[in-house]
Amino acid sequence: MNKTQLRENILRQIEKPHIPNTEYPCSGFGIIADSNEVQTVKLQQAIDTISRNGGGRLILSSGTYRTGALQLKNNVELHLQSKNTILSFVNEEIEKHYPLVLSHWEATPCYNYSPLIYACEAHDIAITGEGILDGGADEEHWWNWHHQVENAWSANKVDLQLHDRKALRKMNMDCVPVKERRFGPGHFLRPSFIQPMKCERVLLSDFTIHHSPMWQVNPVMCKSLTISGLTLSSHGANNDGCDPESCDGVHIVNCRFDTGDDCISLKSGRDRDGRIANIPCKNILIENNEFADGHGGIALGSEMSGGISKVVAVNNYFTSPNLTYALRLKTNARRGGIVEDIILADSVMEHVNGAAVHGTMLYEDGRNGDDLPVFRNILVENITAHGGDYGIFLEAFPEVPMTGLVLRNIKIDGVARTMHGMNWDNPVIEAVKINGEEYPRPTKVRIAGVTQEGEEVSAIAESCGTTEVFSYVWENSKDGVIWKEVAIGPKYLVPERAGLLRVLATNQLGHTSSSHSYKMIGKSGKKGSYKRLICRGMLRAIDEFSDSELITRSRLAKMLLPLVGITAEEAPGVDPMKLSIERGFLAKHTEGESDPQGYVTRQEMATVTMQACGINYKNASSTMPECVDVADVYHNYGTNVARSLYFGFMRLEEDGTFLPRAYVTMGEAVEILNRVADFAGI
Repeated sequence: MNKTQLRENILRQIEKPHIPNTEYPCSGFGIIADSNEVQTVKLQQAIDTISRNGGGRLILSSGTYRTGALQLKNNVELHLQSKNTILSFVNEEIEKHYPLVLSHWEATPCYNYSPLIYACEAHDIAITGEGILDGGADEEHWWNWHHQVENAWSANKVDLQLHDRKALRKMNMDCVPVKERRFGPGHFLRPSFIQPMKCERVLLSDFTIHHSPMWQVNPVMCKSLTISGLTLSSHGANNDGCDPESCDGVHIVNCRFDTGDDCISLKSGRDRDGRIANIPCKNILIENNEFADGHGGIALGSEMSGGISKVVAVNNYFTSPNLTYALRLKTNARRGGIVEDIILADSVMEHVNGAAVHGTMLYEDGRNGDDLPVFRNILVENITAHGGDYGIFLEAFPEVPMTGLVLRNIKIDGVARTMHGMNWDNPVIEAVKINGEEYPRPTKVRIAGVTQEGEEVSAIAESCGTTEVFSYVWENSKDGVIWKEVAIGPKYLVPERAGLLRVLATNQLGHTSSSHSYKMIGKSGKKGSYKRLICRGMLRAIDEFSDSELITRSRLAKMLLPLVGITAEEAPGVDPMKLSIERGFLAKHTEGESDPQGYVTRQEMATVTMQACGINYKNASSTMPECVDVADVYHNYGTNVARSLYFGFMRLEEDGTFLPRAYVTMGEAVEILNRVADFAGI
């Protein structure tokens, strides 16, 4: 992929609106600044009249204008003349001020409250000027309709929106006619702020958005769209900045994003509706923007059933430690879709909280579906980044591995974990350095088996989501400081109990990584799973308990220490409970879930597994697992229960139940943590 040529090809396709130079002062239509009157009717009459007259600019001078929903018409530009021009949308009597219209809600067509500024099948429309669009949303208006599960340990609260969201999704999957999908009064689906649908030649420039009910800018099935110089600053739930959906030809340039969700999120329809429409989001150019806050800086998905292609994101600047992911790919086996021909280049990520590059097919529904997505032909180059849980995190399903991935000239430092790669097919990795280490290199180096006298153990390693041949060296230490080479090869026969054992894996480039240090133990009558945890330092040989004994959080916290990176020698100097909470392995909120002597429920344990396995996911959602007793699973735990089942850390009962509120026994905890530690490479 040639980024310069692709960028030029995209720009050639995008036309600016053809709007006459005629100016219409708002006062000519009886529209008065700073009036207590709600001036929706006058504003809409002005727009309609200007359009009928062939088009022009409606000028809103300094002052505040109270209004309900407005609909843009052909050849009309709404111009906010000064920084002191405020178009303020009322937040009361919403049935009166926001009538039902055909719109899209989370990339699904339906009839719902009108977007605050709406257009349908219009051409040559614009909103310009340095003024402010204030959506009127706050903790008591619009935003209180939805409780967003921000992280793994979010509290379980009532979500008014959830019932309607599920109903609309079911209508989508059941192919209910759109005219029968009616929400609005009595329902809780918040409208987007600006939503032009099926429009051509659209310009949005220079203004600021505050207090959006939901997504801030959501063009749907539009062609030739320019979004320039906007400041999108709204921090309610799902306050995405700019979400082009199934659009062709989009230029997003010189904008500042400070949002309560993804800054930019490209979409192309959801589930069955999206596959039937089959309208990709393509020819997208994103350049010279500042990403100050949000979940994803530039996100692709998650509603992407129609596919996303030909995206160039260059010369962007990511500034905030609160930004979770700079580049974010997200989909699942229910939404499907193809993401291809993507370029992220020539950008600086000053601070990142989650990962510089993050992609997963396990978003929300995960593997629960039959429409497998595809990630292919993705180029990331000339990137510098600092901070985060990971440097690069990219995973695909084994049935559809990621192909055509190129990582080139990337430097990332200050991350907790360097790289998580799962199911990559022949990636190109050149001049990639994370935390000072060059990639590709061995990852998840570990010892399989029990490091017990007389037992043969094996070395295992991975490499950036692919298979590779490694050479192995075994080392022994009496004190954990001085290490001595004792053998070469993939297998090792453990001698008499003699301190600690580790294995070093080296790839063909000469890059070496070491495993965790394992205790070598004498012959023991304890069963294999217990011995395995003793070798890993997660239990002590002197620990005595029965399989049926319930595990407390304090005991669980001690067992988690090696997964936090604490060795047996360091353990006496730390507070396991405090450290596990700080690392996010255990809950820090109240409701009894931070009580050290409290027992651990199975749904809580599922979240522990996902936080401790080395690939914790931020911005968890309320998707629920597929189990007989799903109604008993708290929404804040749902996604992590589903993921824990997918990775095999936890399992359903024979009758298909999960028993989410049952307490975990020591026998269960030992088996679960063994699987987690294997996955984490401990």
